[in-house]
Amino acid sequence: MSLEDRFVRQAQNESLFREVNERIAKLGKNAEAWSPDGTVDFMCECGEEGGCGQRVRVPIDIYERVRSQDDRFVVRPGHETPEIERAVEWTDAYVVVDKIPAAEPYVADDPRGAPSH
Repeated sequence: MSLEDRFVRQAQNESLFREVNERIAKLGKNAEAWSPDGTVDFMCECGEEGGCGQRVRVPIDIYERVRSQDDRFVVRPGHETPEIERAVEWTDAYVVVDKIPAAEPYVADDPRGAPSH
């Protein structure tokens, strides 16, 4: 199955925001800047061209679990793209999406080297 160019670009954009969020996570850990309830404001990892610019508040333990797979991302509710991903966990604050197999090669450059499952 081949993905349309726009969905390939969207998946690649999501990878860029994953890298931004990794920096946020690292800075927060180093500065012990987590909120008292253990949540962090990350950038929405949806693949909107140029980024949607919205924040998504996620518990750090959920973020760490998402980062354990290179084909999972955290987006704001309503920012899912069913053509390239499936929602696997959702709350009022965030949705965890998992890439379909055809999109996985475009997001395999995880900064942590995490595998797809």
